[in-house]
Amino acid sequence: MNPNEIFTFPVENKSTEAKKAIKNYYCKFLEAKCDKQSRTIKYPMGVCSVNHSKTKPIICPHRFLENNIVFQDASKAVFGTTNNVLLFSEVHLSNVGTFDFVLVKHKPISSKIDDFCIVEFQSDSTTGTGELVKALKDFMKGIDILENKYKFGMNTYNTIKLSYIQMLIKGQVMEKWNKNIVWVMQKFVYDNMVKRFKLIDLDYKQQDYTKYFIYDLKPNKGIYNLQLVDKASTTVSNLLRAFTHQPTPSLDEFVSVLENKIKLKLGLSLESKRH
Repeated sequence: MNPNEIFTFPVENKSTEAKKAIKNYYCKFLEAKCDKQSRTIKYPMGVCSVNHSKTKPIICPHRFLENNIVFQDASKAVFGTTNNVLLFSEVHLSNVGTFDFVLVKHKPISSKIDDFCIVEFQSDSTTGTGELVKALKDFMKGIDILENKYKFGMNTYNTIKLSYIQMLIKGQVMEKWNKNIVWVMQKFVYDNMVKRFKLIDLDYKQQDYTKYFIYDLKPNKGIYNLQLVDKASTTVSNLLRAFTHQPTPSLDEFVSVLENKIKLKLGLSLESKRH
């Protein structure tokens, strides 16, 4: 396990452009200095994606900003065009939360709205992130980090749990409004979500308001490019059905775990100490 992209470029890319980006902590996707921070280093936490489990999980949502590809794909799929479409970020809705992005199709030479579509980014996250910081430090020192393995893990299940609730809350609003919400995620995360929640009936249907645009990183002349590899869709009722039909763990197994803790004297006694 090690970083795959740092400050936009693959770690093995030694081009002048890559060296300049590293020196300036520059993110080409943001078109600005990387804004990810870690308390343990003085420069940005510029890891865009990693090598893990024979995949290249994206761990920074900014990675999905590449050349506005995902917004163009969503606009064409929902509106049938990119003409007269504007993009807004971080749009708040009371009692629901903040939408990552909103694509707004307006009438020509007018502020009147024809339609709009919500776009949400869902990148993955890591565990044991101290090891990932160590890998970044080594890289900045000029060490070949591809020769080393760093003991960080992927926090994919937690990523999915948090986003799934958002899919239910925001998806419900979109269905009542008859508007689309597009969830942008990597195939690694999407496949994990489908497997964990045993989701079915995900064939892409234009009439479904909750849509999934699934991307992966494809090598191209010394860099990686985002590529749309699949699309899927569903309804809130289908998501809710899967959520409420999760298998119940064994009670006996859990009781056994607690009894073992008692034997090992790991509990904190609540008996008051009287003097």
